[in-house]
Amino acid sequence: MDAALFPLINQSHSPALDDVMLLASAVGKAAFVWVAVALIAMVYPARRMAAFRVLIAVLCAYALVDGVLKRVVDRDRPFVQHADVRLIDQRPDTSSFPSGHAASAFAGALATSRLFPAARIVWWPLAILIAVSRVYVGAHWPTDVLAGALIGVAVAWFTLGGRRAGGLGGWRTGG
Repeated sequence: MDAALFPLINQSHSPALDDVMLLASAVGKAAFVWVAVALIAMVYPARRMAAFRVLIAVLCAYALVDGVLKRVVDRDRPFVQHADVRLIDQRPDTSSFPSGHAASAFAGALATSRLFPAARIVWWPLAILIAVSRVYVGAHWPTDVLAGALIGVAVAWFTLGGRRAGGLGGWRTGG
């Protein structure tokens, strides 16, 4: 899968797409976009607890991926294994598997979909864009991103209590 998908995504460049992908990668760094949304939502008392759960979801996803799994798996990044990889972002110094950007993005998308359900049409495409950007910029293999996305969803599912509250993307934690 990596051998087929990586070159298709990483070698397809244009200046405009480079800018979009660099921006997506930047807003996904350290779960910036999800933390920002949660902090803004905390201003409103009715949304404070759900916003707190967004922070917990992305923090737990980050801790699991960057604190545990990357150290255990210790997979080389694409630019380390292949000289022809087009790296258009900074050289991360951690291992490649799984993608922390993807884990945080998908945990954030699921949790913010609960926080602001009407905006899930924004959260999920943003999470996908952040995840794909990591392959595009040359920092991750496609399976790194896929694993990160699955971990992010699982962590957020656990953090939010895992039960669906009817409708598309509506999640609740109790009762």
